[in-house]
Amino acid sequence: MKKVGFFEEVLPSKIVSGFVVTNLDFSKCYLFNENDSEASGFHFSQIEPYVMSAREYYLQAHELLNGLNQFHMEKAVFSRIKSFAFDENLVQKLFDELEANYKNAFTYLISSEKLGTWIGASPEILLEVHSDFMFTTALAGTKRNDEIDQEWGEKEGFEQQIVTDYLVEKLTKLKLKGIETQGPYDFTAGPLTHLKTDIYADLNNVSPWKIAQEIHPTPAIGGYPKLEAINLIHAIEPHNRELYTGIIGLIDEKSSRLYVNLRCAQVQKDKIYLYLGGGFTKQSIPDLEWLETENKSKTLLNYVKKVLAEK
Repeated sequence: MKKVGFFEEVLPSKIVSGFVVTNLDFSKCYLFNENDSEASGFHFSQIEPYVMSAREYYLQAHELLNGLNQFHMEKAVFSRIKSFAFDENLVQKLFDELEANYKNAFTYLISSEKLGTWIGASPEILLEVHSDFMFTTALAGTKRNDEIDQEWGEKEGFEQQIVTDYLVEKLTKLKLKGIETQGPYDFTAGPLTHLKTDIYADLNNVSPWKIAQEIHPTPAIGGYPKLEAINLIHAIEPHNRELYTGIIGLIDEKSSRLYVNLRCAQVQKDKIYLYLGGGFTKQSIPDLEWLETENKSKTLLNYVKKVLAEK
């Protein structure tokens, strides 16, 4: 579905309905305004994201681990940006490939003067609302599909349980009724498999946007405890996450579908920048976390290479 219009920056308190895009901590929120103007092509940011080397990643990762121990935190998500040569004229073709091949993900392509051009295929629903009923998911733990027969490790199970417990705690705090969980179970999204738990509840007259603000960011993309994790992320990560790990989707009182903006990339002239992250606990090994981000990059990168090869 193609829509033409513009994105307006708004305060979180002003969001009631519409297509919304935010960053991690709601310091940047945008609402889409549809109009009848003609599309003016793609807009590409002139500001190049910061791409850290593997050595810098390892050094920063150890600093993050020290922070987890120092502040007695359960988890923090550390991210990086990977760049790859790309022809910006192929961005529509790349989107078509993602849409055709990732049926279990929310695929999107947005472009505006404010935001630049972003593309993604997110597997993670933050909040789905139908009338008086809501649904969310705890999605954590990652392995390649060729590792499907391998048992999940203690770290992955621990990460997944943190997210599940956090969501149930937040929904209970909001006084939602009939909270139920189903899982965890294996969920495949492109070349990766994750641990997933489904969580259901009755809204009990609580607005969808209030729920979204309460539960986001979950420990799956921020950490736990939430505020301490966000502060640690801002202190350690050398780049701006921009729209990565923010919210993207449609919000409405009776019908909402919001996603966490994962497996996403910013397209600029001659390059594509992939935003990648991994959950760190005190048991994390930086080498393995780097490898996990490399595996996550393949969700988009496999099709980036495909459309370039077919050029």
